[in-house]
Amino acid sequence: MSAFFNTGLTQQQFLQQYWQKKPLLIRQAFKDFESPLTRDELAGLACEPEIESRLIEEYGEDGAWQVTSGPLSEEDFERLPATHWTMLVQDVDKHLPELQTLIDPFRFIPDWRRDDLMVSYAAEHGSVGAHTDGYDVFLLQGMGTRRWQFSDKPVKDPQLIADLDVQILETFEPDQTWDLEPGDVLYLPPHFAHHGVALNDCMTFSIGFRAPSKTDILDAVINAMLEQELGKDRYSDSELLVVQYQHKISQQAVSEIKQLLHEAIDDAEPIIASALGRLVTETKTSLLELAEENASDKTDFETLALQFEQGKVLEKNLYYRFAWIKNNDNSGQLFFAGEAYTLDNIEHVILLTENTRLKSTQWQQLCQNAQSVEVLSQLIVEGGWFWHKPDET
Repeated sequence: MSAFFNTGLTQQQFLQQYWQKKPLLIRQAFKDFESPLTRDELAGLACEPEIESRLIEEYGEDGAWQVTSGPLSEEDFERLPATHWTMLVQDVDKHLPELQTLIDPFRFIPDWRRDDLMVSYAAEHGSVGAHTDGYDVFLLQGMGTRRWQFSDKPVKDPQLIADLDVQILETFEPDQTWDLEPGDVLYLPPHFAHHGVALNDCMTFSIGFRAPSKTDILDAVINAMLEQELGKDRYSDSELLVVQYQHKISQQAVSEIKQLLHEAIDDAEPIIASALGRLVTETKTSLLELAEENASDKTDFETLALQFEQGKVLEKNLYYRFAWIKNNDNSGQLFFAGEAYTLDNIEHVILLTENTRLKSTQWQQLCQNAQSVEVLSQLIVEGGWFWHKPDET
């Protein structure tokens, strides 16, 4: 089994012993690490109108923990004090594809669980306050030193300071304190209270892993059931008892409704995986405009064949999400941007989702199946796959 950095653990042992259970500090997970991104480059991203960013000032002109949403401007940076502020930029792994290499060591965790690579720059004493997150995160120290304090147990019902634009805990009593240097990684499971403070100018790369909520999943399953006209059976009460109060809903009725819901879920089992696939591949609203820039005109078999013959390469659009499942009959479903595509050839499903580039070799496999060619053509039209420009190949 593959080793998990220099911890003495395999990847599976990490999952069994730490994942969603307890924090883990990994000293020099990225040995001799040098940040691939400078402060000015990150600030440049934060100034782009289509990129999600924030500026958090502990002592802002308009009050404590002032938040300025991007795009940021030169004036925003010029007014900043020397200390106590943080700049954060989301989805940097998509805006700068070369930073995908920072995510590679974590790809043993399903991709549909991964949210993004967020990068933060903090001036000395910069922080976003003591808080909890509802997701798993690996915090890679990229530059400078950050002091992390955190709790040993999850906080399920956090009490927050009122009337702030950021969620900061009213009280925070840390159990452990670790100072992270460049190359160190801190893993924190969901709901563990933590507080990071820059001891000097520093940069942190946060690899976050999201999870859908129960209500998100229920909503997705219900929508799928409605589309397929499932769950039409109505409530029945063949064991009804004479009532004393006309308007009271009995515990018996509640129990029967609960059983009805269980039966509805059982009936929907074949579509639950499909509903999940569509849910977790939905495109972030903040990324839609960038994702759609690669949309293309309708294409066909002959056009595809000619492009590959000319040595051109298709590249996956990182602004979109892909996922897949295998059906019982060895067919599969490919999920892209909240949509589902069924393919008889499971190997082609895997090829179209797991690869980041498609070359002539992959085309020779796909072109044997008209259904696969049709799905690839649709994904190109939608912008999920796009051709390299001639000067990029």
